Amino acid sequence: AWALTYVNSLILERQARQQMVDSDIARSSAGMQTILGPVLVLRFTEEYPVTFGEGKNKTTTINKDQKQLYILPEELKLDGNFSNEYKQLGLFKTLMYQLGGNLNGHFNIAKNSKIKPEHDKGSITFNEAYLSVGISDPRGISGNPTLNWNKQKVEITQGSKITALGNGIHAELGLLDQTATNLPFSISLNLRGMQNFNVVPVANNNLLALSSSWKSPHFDGSFLPETKTINDKGFSAKWAVSSLGSNVQEKLINMITNKTPADTLEAISVGFVEPINIYSQADRATKYGLLFIGLTFAGFFVFEILKQLRIHPAQYTLVGLAMALFYLLLVSLSEHISFVWSYISASVACVSLLGYYLSHVLKSKAHGLVFASMLTALYGALYGILASEDNALMMGSLLVFGLLALTMIITRKVDWYEIGLQK
Repeated sequence: AWALTYVNSLILERQARQQMVDSDIARSSAGMQTILGPVLVLRFTEEYPVTFGEGKNKTTTINKDQKQLYILPEELKLDGNFSNEYKQLGLFKTLMYQLGGNLNGHFNIAKNSKIKPEHDKGSITFNEAYLSVGISDPRGISGNPTLNWNKQKVEITQGSKITALGNGIHAELGLLDQTATNLPFSISLNLRGMQNFNVVPVANNNLLALSSSWKSPHFDGSFLPETKTINDKGFSAKWAVSSLGSNVQEKLINMITNKTPADTLEAISVGFVEPINIYSQADRATKYGLLFIGLTFAGFFVFEILKQLRIHPAQYTLVGLAMALFYLLLVSLSEHISFVWSYISASVACVSLLGYYLSHVLKSKAHGLVFASMLTALYGALYGILASEDNALMMGSLLVFGLLALTMIITRKVDWYEIGLQK
């Protein structure tokens, strides 16, 4: 138990180190990405007279209030494909993704810009507008993103200019037609990130189509895909989210108006999960360590009783240590070679050592071979449990039940009282 506790603490330490490396790479490259927007900002000036004093001392001045109106898209579409690669720091590596996508849709200004003066005799003058998109980590932007606004190319510059959107990009659009009902936009975007990719559905109608050659996606967030396909070629998924099923628009406008960060909005999320994380797999394996050692000791005890052998506690201890070192070998090897080959190498080494040792302890090569075969079956079953995420509990339960049933069947005719008296 002490040896397994030590190995488990070592695994947890390596997991913590992996998380530190993830943070280091995120600081030097790009972290989790969230796209929030676009938001169309109409700037306007309200001019109105203000009168001071009375009679001959009465004077009138013209006040000018600078204001902004925030408009969200009628429709938002994102079509994109992800590629994946690892960035390595020492022995540790972190999974990254690169999105090549196109964000497009349209705005309806006439529907949203019916602005009236707030003061008597006031007048409204519209100024130049701009389009803003929030991108949580702009360092992940590759190349120069381009904006096509109403069939014209517009330069994109750094910064979202809206507190609620955080970091991002924006584009100056000039004066816009306030009666326009369909102003199309399209933004080509190459975006690098780590672990998770999120999109906040800000439009009335949001349609996303994402694909990748990565075979182990994790669909999270507040909205699951309408359709998805996951196979050996990767995954593809589509979302359709209406503003009627979400409070994103209302909350976002309130956050923009109050100039507070938008960090509690519902989002569509895709996570890139490593199918075999060596530290989480090794941690799961150690949870079966005491069971495996206990089963081996139980087998020893059965042999000791049935064959009237004398096995010293020191021999029990050495066998237990050898089985505990399997997990240490597994972790250390998997940091250099694939998990599968690490598992095979560690299990072959431990089974060979124990088979050789037990053939002498049990005074029979046949008995040593039986135990080696039993351990091989146990390690094979353990790998099956580790490889199965959805059925791990069921497989582990069936394994334990089957081994207990086998032990009970083998010892069903043993007279334990008689054995106790003989000793």
